[in-house]
Amino acid sequence: MTLTVDQMKKNENLYFQGRILWKDRMAVLGYTNSSFTVHFRGTKFSAVLRTGENDPINAPAVRIYVDGEAVSEHVLETVVQELTLFQSEQPEEHTIRVVKFTEAGMSYVGLTVLNYDGELLPVPEDTRTKALFIGDSITCGFGVLGAPDAEYTLRDEDGELSYAGVLAKRMNWNAEWVSVSGHGMFAEYTGDPENVLPREFPYTNWFYDKEIREDYSRFQPDIVVINLGTNDQDPMKANPWVRKGFLSKYETFLYTLRIAYPKAKILCVLGTLAPGMFPLVEQVIEKVKKEGMEEVYGLELPFHDVEHDGMACGHPSKITHEKDAKRIEDFVRSYMGL
Repeated sequence: MTLTVDQMKKNENLYFQGRILWKDRMAVLGYTNSSFTVHFRGTKFSAVLRTGENDPINAPAVRIYVDGEAVSEHVLETVVQELTLFQSEQPEEHTIRVVKFTEAGMSYVGLTVLNYDGELLPVPEDTRTKALFIGDSITCGFGVLGAPDAEYTLRDEDGELSYAGVLAKRMNWNAEWVSVSGHGMFAEYTGDPENVLPREFPYTNWFYDKEIREDYSRFQPDIVVINLGTNDQDPMKANPWVRKGFLSKYETFLYTLRIAYPKAKILCVLGTLAPGMFPLVEQVIEKVKKEGMEEVYGLELPFHDVEHDGMACGHPSKITHEKDAKRIEDFVRSYMGL
């Protein structure tokens, strides 16, 4: 059997997670940890995937799960690649999930065709708590697999090992990501005021299509976790007026989220690579709460402990990500009722 992308879009036995862009005869998996899941009975299942003409260091990667266990990883080194996701001599029944664990800003993965010998079965309804993670390179899991001072390559990035990926697994959340390395709330790490999350957030995948807007009703999170401000700190040191812009943009973005997700609890975290920035976030939270916004929380994370926990590509190590996940988990359970 073969399913084209048009058939996939209508097939209730396929389950997609993340902001999936349906364009150019593909289901485009862009943002970190976007995925698709099938429940399958048969002898063989494969997927034809497409990507752009990427530099090798920016080629996207996917991880294959069978019945919840990671069985393989694949880097899309060519524009088109067919991956065998499962194969057996006798018919077997399994749940297969494909996760793109690299970020949207560097490259995409487009699902174009599914080929299988057998049948697709209904995927159980996902009734878990919904979470949305918004952030920069830390939330993408940038460099988590790299040496302390390693040079950039997407091969060292793994969104499932980020604090957000670890937290989502611990809490058993149905999670989505909108995260971009280097981008801030008001300014990019270079000081460029254009490359910021609030610009990209309203679009399904701004890096692939700058016109298609996200339908916020599609995914209404129970909790939104924001980790932005790390990339704003250097421009703020160079230009003190950036502080005012940061405060203003952060406040506006909180109101954007409240309109888009009226029932969500919002948690603002910061500090892993940005010492001294959280008081600004706290100032914004206090202001919006005085103006009547409810269910907005703040949590300062400690600066990463390089001496004891190490560093990865100048970023938090795997140990630091795990510690931050535990800190957020404890806060969410203790103070947010989730």
